[in-house]
Amino acid sequence: MPSEVILSMEKPTPPAADFAFLIDFRKGEGSASRVFAATHDFIKACEALDAELVQSIDASIETVMMLEDIEIGSIKTWLRTALTSVEDDALKSLDWKKAVGAYLVKAKYAVIRWTETEDAPQQLQSLRRDIQVIAAETDVRHLPDYSPPSPTALINAMRDIQKAKDHLIPGDRATMITPAGEVEMKLTIHWSIDDIEALAVARTLAQPASEMILAVKRPDYLGHSRWDLRHGKRTIQAKIEDEAWLRRFQQRSVDVRPGDALRCIVRIELLYGHDNELLQERYTVLEVMEVLMNRFTIEELPFGS
Repeated sequence: MPSEVILSMEKPTPPAADFAFLIDFRKGEGSASRVFAATHDFIKACEALDAELVQSIDASIETVMMLEDIEIGSIKTWLRTALTSVEDDALKSLDWKKAVGAYLVKAKYAVIRWTETEDAPQQLQSLRRDIQVIAAETDVRHLPDYSPPSPTALINAMRDIQKAKDHLIPGDRATMITPAGEVEMKLTIHWSIDDIEALAVARTLAQPASEMILAVKRPDYLGHSRWDLRHGKRTIQAKIEDEAWLRRFQQRSVDVRPGDALRCIVRIELLYGHDNELLQERYTVLEVMEVLMNRFTIEELPFGS
């Protein structure tokens, strides 16, 4: 039996989703992958944020981001957060999933609105309190013990949202669509990592600069970001402030490859939040003294040898 096609001027009913991420992109310009990369990073940011936000309600709840639908033309991705929980007497409401799902959407909406406001508050505490209030409105626990999300989680969310925006080009538009309203991401607003971290920092303790040997995981060839380095089994990111050495590296006068190491003078700063918890260790390379070649790199032998 042939299928029936009905033409209508009415707006189609959206799928059973919590929210959507819309990218209205400039056709024929920029990399084709940028739209999908931005969508991927936005979804990853929402997944990580949901996992933290739900802790304000109950630690037993787990979240999974589900793809409900994709609309073409512009790319509109409809998403839903699936919720599961072990038996917990504290979750007394029969409709707790609906209430928690609505909370997660409102909280994500609040985070993105906050990051997209040019005159955003300079204290992360206000955003944490707003989300705490949204969590309390669910009343699924019937107790006034809803905790605000951690500053680290919000910092990571802001960093991930900025990463998604960085894929797009001028003329692209990215919008989060929720039942509470729409918020468009302003591509002209750029939050640097340092600016994001500064919002949550209450005190910084600097350790005396000392000599270290740091293995290179990924150099910064463009000179706009931090290097991925390794100290023992720990992976760290460090900014190199040795301008003379950086110029030589960017001019290819110095050869540094992944697996090599830098013998350098490093300053370590300990960043503490308003709750007196350690937020981050910040590494800054003040001087590169020597590049140490990885002598265990196996060279390819000529064929047939």
